[in-house]
Amino acid sequence: MGICSILSVVFNYVTVPSPTGPRASRNAGPGRPVEGRLRLLAAAEQLFATRGLGVSNREIVAAAGQHNQSAITYHFASRAGLIDAVCERHETPIAQHRRHLIARLPGPDDRTTRQLVEAHIQPLEAEMLRYAPSHWARVSETLLADQSLPFGHDTAPAADSRSEREDTVLSELLELMVAHLSPLPEPEAVGRVALTVRFLNSGLARWERDSQAAGHDETPLAPFTLILTDLAVAMLDAPSSVSPQIDAHLWHPHLAGRQALSARPGLFLHKPLRRRSPG
Repeated sequence: MGICSILSVVFNYVTVPSPTGPRASRNAGPGRPVEGRLRLLAAAEQLFATRGLGVSNREIVAAAGQHNQSAITYHFASRAGLIDAVCERHETPIAQHRRHLIARLPGPDDRTTRQLVEAHIQPLEAEMLRYAPSHWARVSETLLADQSLPFGHDTAPAADSRSEREDTVLSELLELMVAHLSPLPEPEAVGRVALTVRFLNSGLARWERDSQAAGHDETPLAPFTLILTDLAVAMLDAPSSVSPQIDAHLWHPHLAGRQALSARPGLFLHKPLRRRSPG
């Protein structure tokens, strides 16, 4: 499990395999009722978004209208497999859309910061619009909430058995963003990209919360996304106020340089949960 592949030089996505194997939790077996699996996915996503990852398996099963308390194990092999499946159903279309936008980018000398930011946020916006109401941004924010922003050059690549999804595509885009900020010292460029991506994620999650509270009077997502894009471009393009001497020590000494931002993307900067799951 991973939001995931690795980019060994810049962004390293830490993964923890499912105890039952890398893909055992992702596909319902032959003859397994697809409807029950989909109900569990929808219920888990909504509860993770509105109540956090502490919600119990029992509550997820009940919300899905299931009566068998082993339904999560039956369909996903484990709770970690359920979380992975929730992520995968969004990551795949996001990655496909993002790959298309990356392929259309001009060359390094001609591309703009805005084009890079749009390649990140537009697939997220499109995925959110596929669902009414959307919960994905809040799940993504929840997954990365407990994660730090580590930077360092001694992190070894993590093994990842997953096929290309958002992890690999996101890695490529983040590398392009860092390269685009090459006038900045490298640690500061990496830091700006990480903070900007988190800002965008939190902004989309806030829109979901406000939209749910406002009912039909919420601000449309499209203009809200444009505002986030404007702010993200400004964050990345702002001149640096940090002197070269200070910048060299901007990050903790043993975390300086290029490293992985431990992440899940769309859920960006997410590591799989290591604590005991409730329920």
